[in-house]
Amino acid sequence: MKSVTRSPGLLALAAVLAASVLPGAACGSGSRGPNVVLIVVDSLRADGLGCYGSSPSVSPAIDRFCAEGVRFDRAIASASWNLPSVTSLVTSTPPWVHGQGAPAAGTGEIVTLAEEFADAGYRTGAFTEVAWPLLQRGFGTFQNTAFGHTYGAPDANSAAKTLGAALDWVREDDSEPFFLLVHTYEVHSYFLGKPRHHEFAGKEQPGYDGPFRDWAVRDLTQPAGPQVIKALLQADEDDLAYVRSLYRGAVAEVDAEIGRFMTGLDEEGLGDRTILVLTSSNGEGFRPDLRRVHHGGRLHDDLLHVPLIVRWPGHLEPVVDSSLVSTLDVGPTLLTLAGLPGEPRFAGRTLVTRETSILPSFGGPRFRVPKRPKRPVVAEEAAFRTLPSGERESATTPQLALYSDWVVLIDTGDDAELYDLKDDPEQEKDLSADYADGVERLRKRVHRIAEQAGSGITAPDAEQMEQLRSLGYVQ
Repeated sequence: MKSVTRSPGLLALAAVLAASVLPGAACGSGSRGPNVVLIVVDSLRADGLGCYGSSPSVSPAIDRFCAEGVRFDRAIASASWNLPSVTSLVTSTPPWVHGQGAPAAGTGEIVTLAEEFADAGYRTGAFTEVAWPLLQRGFGTFQNTAFGHTYGAPDANSAAKTLGAALDWVREDDSEPFFLLVHTYEVHSYFLGKPRHHEFAGKEQPGYDGPFRDWAVRDLTQPAGPQVIKALLQADEDDLAYVRSLYRGAVAEVDAEIGRFMTGLDEEGLGDRTILVLTSSNGEGFRPDLRRVHHGGRLHDDLLHVPLIVRWPGHLEPVVDSSLVSTLDVGPTLLTLAGLPGEPRFAGRTLVTRETSILPSFGGPRFRVPKRPKRPVVAEEAAFRTLPSGERESATTPQLALYSDWVVLIDTGDDAELYDLKDDPEQEKDLSADYADGVERLRKRVHRIAEQAGSGITAPDAEQMEQLRSLGYVQ
């Protein structure tokens, strides 16, 4: 038989082609998959970041990260406060299905994102400033860096502490890929009177000498939410400007720590090997004139519109996507990027697709954000309701919000509100009286969507209310 001599160049090309079709080849380490980091900045409004329109920007590190990744301009959270919203994020299930994070009957059928990555051989770790049973599932390491203090205690919660502990954990072991959840209350806690936040606000509002100049919610033996709401409802225009600067100071603090974390990843040689996602649980309200302050109790866009940025250098094309998406979509998207099978119990959908051309795969898999069929997004609030006065009380009837393109219906249980976000982004004009027939059709639609996704919508039971008390939300 005639022998065939193969050139070194052809052999090298064959090796590249073979590697390009292997799962996880993107990192240049055999079948190893990419690392995944999910950062949740509690109570961060989308418009709190420069890349989402805040000016002047106080988020240069996040803005750079945003420019290198996919910015989803219209990401909607599943709830208006953290317990149900973060639980939905890590389980890709709506609040009325997972039971708001309480260890209620039926949660055994729910799978968490950490469990999916752990089953795939990932090292899993979470560093948060809060904890509840369903959030902890699937993590080999779970650390509440606030050490169990009532949420938001100024001497306990800290983005520096939480992100620093997360980076230390990353550096401990590089023998296998990791999935890391980081959750910080730093922005949520702008009302706690941290000196750095007040220092920032004083520089932005040097002439302010009103009642919020030394504002701090110091009585943490009582739920902080009602205290914040009472204070903000009494704020005038100058007060609000200072309060918003306190909030911006907290965003600047988080941004600096995220910048240090990203630098740390680069120093470890992990930057290009790591999928990094930044999002939030909910926004924050600063409209006492509309009786919309703080968060929870209602389902307006200031609480539901959150940032969502996904970055993977060299593998995910940086773009701005303006279509309507849900934070339920984060889990399926991360599984797709990591090359893992989809989870059929996840209610969200992947927001990316893998390029099929063989040439782009020479450097590992490449992904893009495709056009997707329009789909409505639904959010729920079942724990609280906001009274006409702007104060908040425990709910007896769950509320639902339906986003359908730019039209938003808020079904409060007893009534409904209708808004056109394109013409009225601040939701100042309720159109429900002008479109009564359409409102009724939308109310039926949102309840139909919710019923198809679970066994029904209920208000919190006694066990869930006890969990709310343990988190400092109710007495």
